[in-house]
Amino acid sequence: MKKMFALAASALTIAVSLAACSRAPEPAPTPAPAAEPAPAPEPATSPEAPATLKNDPAVVNFEGFGPAKFGANQEQVRMAWGRPLEASNEAGDPESEACYYLTPDPAPPDRNGINFMMEEGKFVRYSVDGDLYAAPGDILVGMTEADVLAKFPGRVEQQPHKYTDGKYLVVSPEGGGESRLVFETDEKGVIERWRIGVPPAVHYVEGCL
Repeated sequence: MKKMFALAASALTIAVSLAACSRAPEPAPTPAPAAEPAPAPEPATSPEAPATLKNDPAVVNFEGFGPAKFGANQEQVRMAWGRPLEASNEAGDPESEACYYLTPDPAPPDRNGINFMMEEGKFVRYSVDGDLYAAPGDILVGMTEADVLAKFPGRVEQQPHKYTDGKYLVVSPEGGGESRLVFETDEKGVIERWRIGVPPAVHYVEGCL
């Protein structure tokens, strides 16, 4: 009896072992995806300061504008500007008047930018009321009377403005000459516009009128 019991137990053990061996292996766990490396931080850079506009004496000077010297005709001024210019005047047909302007076409939305005055068919002055160009001495609209006096010591004549509490700062060319550079300031001494030309046109405070 004991022998039979032992044989049965042995057979059961063998069956369990065989069942264990025939069981399919459990799948290995899927490895978690590796974390992507964080992007390297971009190097810190400081924004570049805007370049300060400088006077180009080959373009803006006491003799004229670029290759168009004072006394040049309309066509020479148009060629010096190199872009469309429209003839305009405060009254009447501009080119039939003794004095008129050549202004950029299209004009800036809020200012003249630059205009060229023609009188009796000759180029006599140009005026700037924005940051399109720097005047001689690297003076810009928005700078001050003190800047002008510092740049042109002994060469500035101060005159009262005709309509405001500002001034006209009249600069003579170094070495002499009849042309003048005129800065127009507000009551705080801030430059609102400037012009270069020959007398008497450079001193007209109401333009062609």
